[in-house]
Amino acid sequence: MNVSLLYGKKVLSTEGRKGYVISVNAAAGRIECLTCADENENEFWVDMKNVLKVGDTILFEDREKAIKTAKPVRLGRASYDDKGMYLGNLEDMTYTGSRILKVKIGKKNYPAGELIYGDVVIAKKVARLKSDVIKDGKIIIKKGTPLSEGVLSAAEKEGEYIQTNLKSL
Repeated sequence: MNVSLLYGKKVLSTEGRKGYVISVNAAAGRIECLTCADENENEFWVDMKNVLKVGDTILFEDREKAIKTAKPVRLGRASYDDKGMYLGNLEDMTYTGSRILKVKIGKKNYPAGELIYGDVVIAKKVARLKSDVIKDGKIIIKKGTPLSEGVLSAAEKEGEYIQTNLKSL
């Protein structure tokens, strides 16, 4: 595709933001972003990593709202449970791609989706399995695993949803 075909092309975000391309910004032999303008001629940028489809209209994932609502997560922050009990400091985080999988606070790991970040880190109460979930003599979920939506979904697929819930009490 020729770059000239991008100029003037309409852009539409997954959040409903509309506009058109007024410039293509490049560096080191690659297109980095598109400079766009909305109907009021307010400029905005679309990172090429967020472009989902180029056709009659360029469809892109609008990450601006997510970026503006994101909070800084600084290692070493004090961490508490939802009752105010001190758990330790935020030691580290495990991630894949851009998704945070788990967070280490003190000596324990917590699912990332169960934390609230701010001046301190607050860990919502997370139920953990008190014993292994076993099916046909095989351990399908290990003792100590936090009871998250993903774990419950996996247990349901295995037909062990009730056993999983009971072993977290």
